Amino acid sequence: MKNIIKYILLVVSSCGFISCEKNNPITELGTTNGEFSAQLSVSYNNTRPAIGDTVYVTASTWQRDDKFDKVVFYETVFESFGIELKLEKGTVINTKDEVLNNNTYSTLILSDTIKSKAVWNTVEAKDLDNYWVTSSNNYVIRTPYKVERLDGKYPSDNALLTSLSATDFAVLKSLLAYNITKDDYLLLFPEAPSTHFTNGGTYMLSSSGMNNLKTSLTSQKLLEITKSVIKKGSYNVTIDVESITPTGAVTASTPRTFENTI
Repeated sequence: MKNIIKYILLVVSSCGFISCEKNNPITELGTTNGEFSAQLSVSYNNTRPAIGDTVYVTASTWQRDDKFDKVVFYETVFESFGIELKLEKGTVINTKDEVLNNNTYSTLILSDTIKSKAVWNTVEAKDLDNYWVTSSNNYVIRTPYKVERLDGKYPSDNALLTSLSATDFAVLKSLLAYNITKDDYLLLFPEAPSTHFTNGGTYMLSSSGMNNLKTSLTSQKLLEITKSVIKKGSYNVTIDVESITPTGAVTASTPRTFENTI
């Protein structure tokens, strides 16, 4: 009988130890390719940097077995904008903020991904010891990033006109047809007949003049009488950081986007 009681107590005691065992949070993190993923947190000293500012990106990382391949910093640069076009004789068009009957709307918006997750800084495993912080027991990489204004397929000057697709340039010509001054039209078409103009009213050009502009105007010809072309919109920079182990286990930070008005 004593043996039976001892056996029961032993079973209960064993179950008690099992039920009281603490969960190991590291074990619960999971593995990738048979290796534990690294832990990673990223912070910024400035969350609203302007173009030209330098922001310090701080990546703090550690891995259970201290196995790393590298820590990589990426940038994605994207712009979305309308065009403010000014011609020699007073024509002004703003395709982002067109106003009609006190309502503002956009008529032509261009978008361009200038850089797509491009690497701008890498710290290899052999160099990580330079960033070890004993007090926090992890690697802390603090690196500067300058927010620079870059051009992609659309230059930030008058040459932008020659970079437009045929479809986008057709939209711009349609806008010009309704907004161009008589003097600018005559710069483009010096021998235009009087039938290309109205005798008053909302628009300067008649239907004949509008059709002529839409069918005959080239981007190069327009460039010759262009005073300025300015982008109006937003310029965005997104920062990503990844901590990578030798077997390819990747821990990625939450992307942070910095937006500037242009």
